[in-house]
Amino acid sequence: MKTIYDTGKRTSELLQDLKQLVEIPSVRDERTAGASAPFGKEIRNAMDVFLQIAQREGFSVHDFDGYAVDARLGEGDDYIGVLAHLDVVEAGERSHWHGDPFQMQEIDGMLYGRGVNDDKGPLLAALYAMARIRQEGRTLYHPIRLIAGGAEETTWECMEHYFKHNPQPIFGFSPDGNFPIVNGEKGILQVRFLLNADSDISLHCKERLHIVCDDLQVIVPKGSDVSFVERTNLIEVMQDGIKITYRGVRALSRNPQRGDNAIFKFVKDFHGHLDQAGSLYPMVNMIYENFLDDFYGKKSGLYHEDAAMGCGSVCLMSLNTQDGQLELCVDVRYVRSTDEQSLLHTLRKTAQHYGCELEVLRHKRLLYVAEDSTLIQSLKTAYHRVMKEDAAVFTKGGASYARVLEHGVAFGATFPDEDPRPHMPNECMPVKSLLKASDIYYEAHCGTGMYKKVMKNYHNNNELP
Repeated sequence: MKTIYDTGKRTSELLQDLKQLVEIPSVRDERTAGASAPFGKEIRNAMDVFLQIAQREGFSVHDFDGYAVDARLGEGDDYIGVLAHLDVVEAGERSHWHGDPFQMQEIDGMLYGRGVNDDKGPLLAALYAMARIRQEGRTLYHPIRLIAGGAEETTWECMEHYFKHNPQPIFGFSPDGNFPIVNGEKGILQVRFLLNADSDISLHCKERLHIVCDDLQVIVPKGSDVSFVERTNLIEVMQDGIKITYRGVRALSRNPQRGDNAIFKFVKDFHGHLDQAGSLYPMVNMIYENFLDDFYGKKSGLYHEDAAMGCGSVCLMSLNTQDGQLELCVDVRYVRSTDEQSLLHTLRKTAQHYGCELEVLRHKRLLYVAEDSTLIQSLKTAYHRVMKEDAAVFTKGGASYARVLEHGVAFGATFPDEDPRPHMPNECMPVKSLLKASDIYYEAHCGTGMYKKVMKNYHNNNELP
């Protein structure tokens, strides 16, 4: 007899499990790192809770030294991979939240809390889809592994460690993006310009590697003429000088056009009022001539466009004086019409022209999977089964674990026209969207085209089409 899936009961259990995970502030903290906890005790705690949930649901689980864990439906190396993560970013200013960011709230059908969307909620949506398959006793062509990493928000060595000990899946997806299907993810190149700057003017802002600079403090000597300052939010006379605060609007660095960059306000005010012989001027002039009010790199020679992926972007993330240096951190997202080496050549030429050094902070290769691939067509089928509409493909600037897969894309869990505010205060996700995502993952897991088409070809030809 076929087991009937109790949707109401399972919804309540899913939300309770998510509440338990959100309560764990699983931000990377190497001060508490130790054996089996390379990213700190809270990420370790989140992994332990996830493993407990997966075991309760009847899955075999595996722990790879605290770098990553997995839950398996079926055994074997010819598996389908679903890659998610248990780490989260810091909550930021608590006063900007509706409540405690690590206490999940449900308000008018909306879940609030750090991780409800990125990525604990989608992780559980995928796990519950697997549990439904197990409960119903469905037969799969290939096993499924739900792999949960602990360093997606930082350095990704979690996945490097996992795939040192495990083969790549035949193909897979990451529930850490958008619906319908993210078949392209722009390359990410983050760099730091460094300029020797012994100046009596100091600049301070938080160095966030994925955020438009939204708060910059400039301290000038007491008695300085600041009458030219027009774009400041606040001028304060301090004991050690005059503090000028520039505030902008926060946005993710992959979408700099959605924010209001505080660095631009500072440069517009100060560029014409700095001593051109002063140590700060070359960097300020570089920003003025190459980056000011330009989100796509046209001034700096970084602009590239691709018919399938659109155009790249450029974001100034932070500007600081520290240890006798002025430091500017820049985020460049790029498309198929260029590559990191070409971009680095341009950036190094710019740095040299203004007397700066260039340091590479981070690079992630771009991802692109053709729309006519069997993987994409199979995910389209799964999406259509639930949503009763065609699944479009698109490119975004964000990064998911799909980039570490030989055959993979990001697939949900944010639906079109939703604003889940990942990395921002009041991160959120509608309950109905979480449940719909789980239904879509169920269809993808249990073989709505994905297994039947791909695996038939795989068995006949021993290769993916």
